Amino acid sequence: MLEMVWVLPVLLLLLFAIAQFGLLFQRWLTLSNAVREGARELVVYRDPCTASTVKDAVRTRVKDYASSGGIDPTLLNIKVKGACAGSGTQGNVTANYDFVLQIPEFGGTDLIPDSIPLGYEATMRNE
Repeated sequence: MLEMVWVLPVLLLLLFAIAQFGLLFQRWLTLSNAVREGARELVVYRDPCTASTVKDAVRTRVKDYASSGGIDPTLLNIKVKGACAGSGTQGNVTANYDFVLQIPEFGGTDLIPDSIPLGYEATMRNE
Protein backbone atom coordinates (compact mmCIF):
# COMPACT_ATOMS: atom_id res chain seq x y z
CA MET A 1 0.00 0.00 0.00
CA LEU A 2 2.84 2.37 0.75
CA GLU A 3 4.22 1.90 -2.77
CA MET A 4 0.89 3.02 -4.22
CA VAL A 5 1.20 6.36 -2.43
CA TRP A 6 4.48 7.01 -4.24
CA VAL A 7 3.58 5.56 -7.63
CA LEU A 8 0.00 6.84 -8.09
CA PRO A 9 0.85 10.58 -8.46
CA VAL A 10 3.53 9.77 -11.04
CA LEU A 11 1.15 7.53 -12.97
CA LEU A 12 -1.60 10.16 -12.92
CA LEU A 13 0.82 12.84 -14.09
CA LEU A 14 1.97 10.56 -16.90
CA LEU A 15 -1.63 9.83 -17.89
CA PHE A 16 -2.53 13.53 -18.06
CA ALA A 17 0.66 14.32 -19.98
CA ILE A 18 -0.20 11.69 -22.58
CA ALA A 19 -3.70 13.14 -22.94
CA GLN A 20 -2.34 16.68 -23.31
CA PHE A 21 0.17 15.56 -25.93
CA GLY A 22 -2.65 13.88 -27.87
CA LEU A 23 -4.69 17.09 -27.83
CA LEU A 24 -1.65 19.15 -28.81
CA PHE A 25 -0.90 16.87 -31.75
CA GLN A 26 -4.54 16.94 -32.88
CA ARG A 27 -4.58 20.75 -32.78
CA TRP A 28 -1.32 20.92 -34.76
CA LEU A 29 -2.72 18.59 -37.43
CA THR A 30 -5.89 20.67 -37.62
CA LEU A 31 -3.84 23.87 -37.92
CA SER A 32 -1.67 22.41 -40.69
CA ASN A 33 -4.70 21.24 -42.67
CA ALA A 34 -6.44 24.59 -42.18
CA VAL A 35 -3.42 26.49 -43.49
CA ARG A 36 -3.18 24.21 -46.54
CA GLU A 37 -6.87 24.79 -47.24
CA GLY A 38 -6.24 28.53 -46.99
CA ALA A 39 -3.31 28.26 -49.39
CA ARG A 40 -5.51 26.40 -51.88
CA GLU A 41 -8.07 29.18 -51.59
CA LEU A 42 -5.31 31.74 -52.17
CA VAL A 43 -3.97 30.33 -55.42
CA VAL A 44 -7.25 29.59 -57.21
CA TYR A 45 -7.69 31.69 -60.36
CA ARG A 46 -10.15 34.57 -60.03
CA ASP A 47 -11.26 37.17 -62.54
CA PRO A 48 -11.24 39.95 -61.47
CA CYS A 49 -8.80 39.46 -58.61
CA THR A 50 -8.87 41.85 -55.65
CA ALA A 51 -6.14 41.26 -53.05
CA SER A 52 -8.22 42.34 -50.05
CA THR A 53 -11.13 40.11 -51.06
CA VAL A 54 -8.84 37.12 -51.59
CA LYS A 55 -7.08 37.67 -48.24
CA ASP A 56 -10.45 37.85 -46.46
CA ALA A 57 -11.56 34.63 -48.19
CA VAL A 58 -8.34 32.88 -47.15
CA ARG A 59 -8.67 33.99 -43.52
CA THR A 60 -12.30 32.87 -43.48
CA ARG A 61 -11.38 29.45 -44.92
CA VAL A 62 -8.60 28.94 -42.35
CA LYS A 63 -10.79 30.01 -39.43
CA ASP A 64 -13.72 27.84 -40.54
CA TYR A 65 -11.54 24.75 -40.91
CA ALA A 66 -9.71 25.40 -37.63
CA SER A 67 -12.91 25.96 -35.67
CA SER A 68 -14.34 22.67 -36.92
CA GLY A 69 -11.25 20.98 -35.43
CA GLY A 70 -11.57 22.57 -32.00
CA ILE A 71 -9.32 25.62 -32.39
CA ASP A 72 -10.73 28.95 -31.26
CA PRO A 73 -10.57 31.11 -34.42
CA THR A 74 -10.16 34.30 -32.40
CA LEU A 75 -6.78 33.03 -31.16
CA LEU A 76 -5.37 32.48 -34.67
CA ASN A 77 -2.81 34.85 -36.14
CA ILE A 78 -3.05 34.48 -39.95
CA LYS A 79 -0.73 36.12 -42.49
CA VAL A 80 -1.36 35.99 -46.25
CA LYS A 81 1.21 36.90 -48.91
CA GLY A 82 1.07 36.75 -52.69
CA ALA A 83 -2.64 37.36 -53.27
CA CYS A 84 -3.38 38.22 -56.93
CA ALA A 85 0.33 38.17 -57.77
CA GLY A 86 -0.13 36.49 -61.14
CA SER A 87 0.19 33.05 -62.62
CA GLY A 88 3.31 31.13 -61.68
CA THR A 89 4.13 33.21 -58.59
CA GLN A 90 3.93 31.82 -55.09
CA GLY A 91 1.25 32.44 -52.52
CA ASN A 92 2.00 31.95 -48.84
CA VAL A 93 -0.27 31.44 -45.81
CA THR A 94 1.07 31.34 -42.25
CA ALA A 95 -0.92 30.76 -39.05
CA ASN A 96 0.12 30.73 -35.41
CA TYR A 97 -1.82 29.49 -32.40
CA ASP A 98 -0.99 29.12 -28.71
CA PHE A 99 -2.12 25.77 -27.30
CA VAL A 100 -3.02 26.30 -23.65
CA LEU A 101 -2.01 23.40 -21.43
CA GLN A 102 -4.49 22.12 -18.88
CA ILE A 103 -1.93 20.98 -16.31
CA PRO A 104 -2.05 22.40 -12.77
CA GLU A 105 1.01 23.97 -11.12
CA PHE A 106 2.90 21.66 -8.78
CA GLY A 107 4.78 22.94 -5.76
CA GLY A 108 4.46 26.60 -6.76
CA THR A 109 7.14 26.29 -9.46
CA ASP A 110 6.75 27.24 -13.09
CA LEU A 111 8.45 24.17 -14.59
CA ILE A 112 5.70 23.61 -17.11
CA PRO A 113 4.82 26.46 -19.53
CA ASP A 114 1.25 27.77 -19.65
CA SER A 115 1.03 27.42 -23.42
CA ILE A 116 2.92 25.97 -26.36
CA PRO A 117 3.09 27.96 -29.60
CA LEU A 118 2.00 26.07 -32.71
CA GLY A 119 2.56 27.36 -36.21
CA TYR A 120 2.37 26.22 -39.79
CA GLU A 121 3.21 27.71 -43.18
CA ALA A 122 2.04 26.61 -46.63
CA THR A 123 3.30 27.87 -49.98
CA MET A 124 1.61 27.11 -53.28
CA ARG A 125 2.02 28.34 -56.85
CA ASN A 126 -0.66 30.67 -58.21
CA GLU A 127 -2.68 29.25 -61.09
